[in-house]
Amino acid sequence: MPAEELGPLPAGRHGYSREQVAHHQRERLIASLAEAVAEKGYAAVTLTDIVEHAKVSRRVFYANFESKEQCFLAAFEVVVDHLRELVAEAVEGVDGWPRQTIAASRAVLAFLAAEPDLARLCLVESRGAGPAVTARFNEAVGELAPLLARGRAERPEGERLPDSTEDSTIGSLVSLAHRKVAAGEATQLPDLLPDCAELALLPYLGPTEAARLAAVSSQS
Repeated sequence: MPAEELGPLPAGRHGYSREQVAHHQRERLIASLAEAVAEKGYAAVTLTDIVEHAKVSRRVFYANFESKEQCFLAAFEVVVDHLRELVAEAVEGVDGWPRQTIAASRAVLAFLAAEPDLARLCLVESRGAGPAVTARFNEAVGELAPLLARGRAERPEGERLPDSTEDSTIGSLVSLAHRKVAAGEATQLPDLLPDCAELALLPYLGPTEAARLAAVSSQS
């Protein structure tokens, strides 16, 4: 959520508890970092940029975060948590692993397209935000592996896939989305749904069925 949507707390007696004020300020700092990073790039963002966007003091920043990197990690976690919820909602009531995979892909792409600053933070700026962020990014995308691995049950009995299948597939999906966002085209991410669906389904269903379902995904 953009920092200006949160708005500064009113001066004087505003009726908020100390806990509510602290939570509000933390949310503003996270939103402000995302905006500043999207505008200037992680390396160029300063503490001044963050606190000025958030309209809070440096003291408030250090009451919440030890560093810019820690604030970035907090923003990243907010996005990951929300994406988990969106995926769970998207696949609920959907029959079959292939259609669940398409539904999950659609939900993720739609969210990132609606929040281009967060898309850039997660898919582009995380690559240069330090080793802790890189490690957390790799861990987060690795959560997709068990979901994709369920597709192994779709293959005829006895036909095994390489152990690296999930990692390779995830790498291709992330690279596809990264290129779109890096080009400043995050709002067009939903256009990638057929390609993402085909990439995700191909190792498990084969080229013909993966292409068929990918084509259907663009029409629904």
